[in-house]
Amino acid sequence: MLTRDLLDLGWTRRIEIPNLDSQASAQDRIRTVAASDFSILGIPESFNGLGGKLLDLASAQRALARRDPGVAIALNMHSLSMGLMTDYWERNKDISWIFLEAMAERHMLMASAFAEPGGSVNFMRSRSEARLDGKNYRVTGTKFPCSLATTADLFCMTATVVDSDETIVVLCPRDAPGVRVEQLWDSIGMRDSDTAKVEVDNVEIDHRLVLHKGPASEVDGPVITGLVWFTTLAAATYHGVLTTMIDLACDALAKKTGPDGDQSSRRVSLLGEAVREAHLLGAFCQRTATLWQSGELRGDDALCAAMTLRASMSDVRDRVAQALTRAVGSSFYTRGHPLSGVAMDSLAVHHHPPSLLTCDPSIGGYFLGRPINLEAS
Repeated sequence: MLTRDLLDLGWTRRIEIPNLDSQASAQDRIRTVAASDFSILGIPESFNGLGGKLLDLASAQRALARRDPGVAIALNMHSLSMGLMTDYWERNKDISWIFLEAMAERHMLMASAFAEPGGSVNFMRSRSEARLDGKNYRVTGTKFPCSLATTADLFCMTATVVDSDETIVVLCPRDAPGVRVEQLWDSIGMRDSDTAKVEVDNVEIDHRLVLHKGPASEVDGPVITGLVWFTTLAAATYHGVLTTMIDLACDALAKKTGPDGDQSSRRVSLLGEAVREAHLLGAFCQRTATLWQSGELRGDDALCAAMTLRASMSDVRDRVAQALTRAVGSSFYTRGHPLSGVAMDSLAVHHHPPSLLTCDPSIGGYFLGRPINLEAS
């Protein structure tokens, strides 16, 4: 490939992404990454991690996505969980450090099991049920689709406390009695992400593994933190996928036009459109991470920024793909062509929360002085 550095500027490089065998299974490639510094980047140095901040983890996600989009999409859930676990410990200074230390020492993976079949557009409103059992909870429900389903050591999941409007966010060991994984999801856009259905049946959750408890309709600090982390990490991941897509399109167009080809041609103009869109997404993602790390971005402004970034990454993906499809042609639809594979991986951007049905109404309403609502309008 030719050297094109613009879209790679501004990202940190705290770790090296390991080489991955393209012939290995998705699960084996995920385990290879887990054994590297990637899995401990977000854990504080005091617990044997690398102390990475949001921009560091976003940059690592992007770098991994440049090498293996499906695996990066899966491990985005781990990076998110590490960020939330660290944030939880920093707020509470409780025994959760034990889990962080153990995860660093053993290079454990944590999946985010929030999505549910037939679930609400509000990702905090869970159909899974949690029943009090003394101080502990008994959780029953279905989590689908869930990435890292067979490779994660822990699931971070939601459940609604029975006879209440309260949602709890808990840690659930994958080998806990009553947890089973089934039905790998062979989905367009989620290939190679170890995505499957996770069933939990009357699983006992120790009260010390409850990370959050509050009304599903309440958008509080931990929820905002989760949204900012998730959308930033996801945007960086898809920015990496789109950068690879643009690189591949450049190589194809160089053959069509030659190095001294007509720069005013429609094909070249479409390439410029794609680069412009990807550049803006990357700048937006980096700015969100930087403002969050500095403490300048908090509260409702942070929530609005997260929902703006969420909607933008879907829009940008579609605009980049549309421009490059017209510029390059049939390569996008040819089975086995690298462009076709990357384009398919990029479709996963549309799967993620918060729902696109809630983003623009919430953003517009916020600028009219209305509270942001995670429910569909």
